[in-house]
Amino acid sequence: MLAQDGINDIIDTMTIYSPEIAGRAGPKYRAIAHAITDDIASGQLPPNCKLPPQRELAWRLGVTVGTVSRAYAEVAQRGLVHGEVGRGTYVLSSRAEAGMALPESPEIPGYIDITRNHPSAGPRDRMLAATLSELGRQELGGLLGYEVEGGPLAHRNAGVRWLARVGLTVPADRIIVTRGAQDGLALAILALTQPGDTVLAESLIYCQFMDAVRFLGRHIRGLPMDRDGVIPEALEAACREHGARVVYLTPTLQNPTNIVMSEERRRALARMAERHDLLIIEDDVYGYLIEDRPPTLATLAPEHTVHVTSVSKVLAPGLRVGWTAAPAAHVARLAEAQRVTAVCPPALTGEVVRLWIEDGSADAHIQWLRAETRARYEMALEYLADWSLRGHPASFHLLLELPPAWPSDTFASAARERGVGVLPASAFATEPGNGAGTVRLSLSQPPSRAALARGLGILRELLGMLPAQRPAII
Repeated sequence: MLAQDGINDIIDTMTIYSPEIAGRAGPKYRAIAHAITDDIASGQLPPNCKLPPQRELAWRLGVTVGTVSRAYAEVAQRGLVHGEVGRGTYVLSSRAEAGMALPESPEIPGYIDITRNHPSAGPRDRMLAATLSELGRQELGGLLGYEVEGGPLAHRNAGVRWLARVGLTVPADRIIVTRGAQDGLALAILALTQPGDTVLAESLIYCQFMDAVRFLGRHIRGLPMDRDGVIPEALEAACREHGARVVYLTPTLQNPTNIVMSEERRRALARMAERHDLLIIEDDVYGYLIEDRPPTLATLAPEHTVHVTSVSKVLAPGLRVGWTAAPAAHVARLAEAQRVTAVCPPALTGEVVRLWIEDGSADAHIQWLRAETRARYEMALEYLADWSLRGHPASFHLLLELPPAWPSDTFASAARERGVGVLPASAFATEPGNGAGTVRLSLSQPPSRAALARGLGILRELLGMLPAQRPAII
């Protein structure tokens, strides 16, 4: 065993460590996680050494703090590092243990992954089989070529009908068909901001949006929130301080906080957008899960809001179909950004979604999904009744506030050792420290309620233990 002075030397040295991620495939956070795992296995990162602070490593690698946070959480879930509040993240495993690191979750028998907001399947597979059979009897040549900018008119009209479900009335010529909401968000940043611009957002946000902003050379600034969302006075102050002209907001079932902004708060933010000539990027991908909801920001401030949505959370993410509705002044610029990045959206899956919207299949599936989501939410309340939760009956996920003895990445690692994947809320933080002591549980992802029940039971047992009592890696 190393003497304490030797350990301190290792700790000090490793704070200047930088993983080599060039040439690694997949998302950046996973590339970083794989590089750290390899460096532990090779001995470059010995036991007890301290990894660099997340913000410092993000600066070195040119990625977001959220990306590094997700990478550290991934390595913690593999049982290789341990986080301590106020001290940092330390390597736990020996070289031999790292060489036998837990594989990716799909390869772990019985593993229950509750890290992603994936909609429950329900009747969707049968719907798709029937629709593909119907399409197979038609002439499909028109769906296999290059489409017009913004997508086929029939698919934009399907978007008109889709947006009407949340009370938003927009003509087809102000709608662009996208490859899901993530594509719409990236197009909005690319088309409507310049490198070096500051984009304002909630203090905890969808981490893929944060990654896109920083990857495109923009800066992101988190805004203080209360239980009703972004505080209007904080938004106004940030506009004056940073000269920002774009703010990203998720007013309905905000990810990860589950906040549903009141109509009063939405109107206050809409008035501020008009007063400061501020452009709102409204992410409404979860809005269709709520039957009775306040109006969209695009309804309240139509000339100052780019409304982004998709079918990913209510039908299937693999369809890659979404719609971006924009003020007339911005439509051409968004279409141009789409042309230079993707040429056009996929027409075949767009046709599947159009048929589901027109024949009522989409409505039927949404009704089923709402009932299933509520049932899973109630199951979580029953299993975790003794712990502090932040959720919503229409939401796929909830936030679990951990006891003080459990740092979130340590809890995530211990949960994975027992066969359950959870995601520390720090992965969604625009600033260090946000989301500390909290993990997100995606109730919709397990394939059945029985699988979810097993996962929740494991978490309940783990919450009653002290970190030192956690079981060894299986």
